[in-house]
Amino acid sequence: MTLDHLTRTLNALLDAKVRMLIAGGLAVLAHGHSRVTHDLDIVLALDPDNSSRAINALTQLGFRPRIPVNALDFCDPKKRAKWIHEKNLMVFSMLNEQMEGFVIDIFATEPFDFDEEWTNAARISLPGFPGNLPFVSKPTLLEMKRKAGRAIDMDDIKHLQHTT
Repeated sequence: MTLDHLTRTLNALLDAKVRMLIAGGLAVLAHGHSRVTHDLDIVLALDPDNSSRAINALTQLGFRPRIPVNALDFCDPKKRAKWIHEKNLMVFSMLNEQMEGFVIDIFATEPFDFDEEWTNAARISLPGFPGNLPFVSKPTLLEMKRKAGRAIDMDDIKHLQHTT
């Protein structure tokens, strides 16, 4: 993932007025722990209108689902629920081969009350973006990391607890 890929992708989502929160490694960076990340993890408000805007913005940039499905099927709550139940889908991965294999992981469920977290989100200004980008709050990020429980998540928690 290059800064140009990230900038183009996030600006396309912002231009489409997608309600999203940035999570994962990028949120770890935004909250003060410097580490390498290779993908973009986002939590969407999963109403069909918002998720359709997100999927359309991403497909216009050349992203496609990692699994062989129609990308817009993700926006159908019944189809998404079936994937979660039958395939244990946790994130809907979209990749863009024109962007050196850049991958976006979209959470298949809202792992928290989206509207509440939207209100509490960390709004952080980064170069190349108009206004502030919405990141999950630090307490929510720490909780997401605890639940994931991988070694990298435990390391992130250790470092994030020492940032302000």
